[in-house]
Amino acid sequence: MLPQWRKVMTAALVTTAVLGLPGLAHAASPSVQLELCNNESQTGVFEITGLNQHNARVSSPQYDIRGRQCRIFGNWWWKTDQWVRIAVRRNSLNIGEFHIDSNDRDGSTVRHWVR
Repeated sequence: MLPQWRKVMTAALVTTAVLGLPGLAHAASPSVQLELCNNESQTGVFEITGLNQHNARVSSPQYDIRGRQCRIFGNWWWKTDQWVRIAVRRNSLNIGEFHIDSNDRDGSTVRHWVR
């Protein structure tokens, strides 16, 4: 019976891996993904710096976001109840901060408009 059980478990694991079933990040603390939206008409280069789900200070990759468009910084998880730094380069570098609230639901995506 044991070999049959292994076959069933192997098939289940392969099916799950192939389908890529989504799940929440395995976090040491409550965390969210951020969706940044460019509130200006000009394309900008955006970067987020803050504490990740493991309480380590990290910076995201830099992403272009077209004017009046949004982008999810996918698979980058940010600890809740903290201020993150958002750097934006258009004609010059602008640095601002955004507070991720402790009430933001763990595993959710939080949208923030940036000037």
